[in-house]
Amino acid sequence: MGEPLTAQCISPAFEMVGGLAGGAEVLDVACGPGALSVAAAELGARVTAVDVSEDMVARAAQRLARHPSCTATVMDAQVLEFGDATFDAAFSMFGVINLPDWGGALREMVRVTRPGGHGCISSWTDPRTVASVGLLVEAMAEVFPERETIPRPAGVLLAAEPDALREGLEGAGFRDVTVRAVQVVWEVPSVEGFLAELDQFYGFMPPYLGLTADERDRLTPALRAAAYRRAGSDGKLRATTTAHLAAGRV
Repeated sequence: MGEPLTAQCISPAFEMVGGLAGGAEVLDVACGPGALSVAAAELGARVTAVDVSEDMVARAAQRLARHPSCTATVMDAQVLEFGDATFDAAFSMFGVINLPDWGGALREMVRVTRPGGHGCISSWTDPRTVASVGLLVEAMAEVFPERETIPRPAGVLLAAEPDALREGLEGAGFRDVTVRAVQVVWEVPSVEGFLAELDQFYGFMPPYLGLTADERDRLTPALRAAAYRRAGSDGKLRATTTAHLAAGRV
């Protein structure tokens, strides 16, 4: 669900750190299922992917299996189990901003990056507008206005602002920090196709999972209306969201 969106930020992230040379030691923090890890490995980098979720690490390890110099390990981003100055570049795509102490996670990224190396993280300007989430937010507000739809951690709210991202990286120890906006596009072939796969789009979201069958039936017309408002003349359902990438040097 998420990777077709977040993957659109990987190439810009590599550009912002000056590219990845073959043999570069790369750390992917809060790696998820490994999209950035795989992309870096395919460029010849030696990737270490870490995530607190065992399931995410298992999937990332499976995808990295054809790259013998790459590994995936269960690890807390706030307490990285590596020595100082271990990596040439450290990334976290929409990861560390979700942590209670994302500043601490950034300081850990600085600590394990070699002098002259780089770090890069990303955030959404508003996670409530990302892909199908925006449709759910609109529909829930119409049908169940008293319910909170998408809770946002404090780090996510703060990191939505480019200046806050820049200050966060600088406060952690990164230098020469730059922030870049990237437009991310979500597209589904048709509105009816979207409505036929609601469990796929929302089956992992607590606000949707918490609805009874009757409540989901009440929500569907509002979702249909919100989707048609975003449909183009070709019938495709599209949503564009802005992501911010911030990169700095150690």
